[in-house]
Amino acid sequence: MEDKQLTILISEDEVDINNLLTLVLQLENFTVLQAFDGLTAYETFLAHKDEVDLMVTDLGLPKMGGVELIEKVRGLKPSVKIIGASGFGRVNVREEVMNAGADEFMPKPYITADLVLLAKKLLGRS
Repeated sequence: MEDKQLTILISEDEVDINNLLTLVLQLENFTVLQAFDGLTAYETFLAHKDEVDLMVTDLGLPKMGGVELIEKVRGLKPSVKIIGASGFGRVNVREEVMNAGADEFMPKPYITADLVLLAKKLLGRS
């Protein structure tokens, strides 16, 4: 039986990082939706709520911050997996992300292979 193709929403305002993550995840047979700011990510999630299995979001996003995005997405679809990522040096950033409803936190910069492994683990594809 063929596994359902899983869909990941990438919310990252740095275009090169967003494009790199998209390419890497597509090579791992994920369907990838891209957003370059928090508001677009939220609108994209609303439009594809039934398909999105995982969201990877940066915290420092224009138009709507990552923490608010996580809270809104979590409220709409409790089953979605969420990874929050940030390069901010704040001490409590992991706690803030987890309290907002993320499943995992990744400090930036991270290695794309680590993100892929974490995504597969959260989605039960390890």
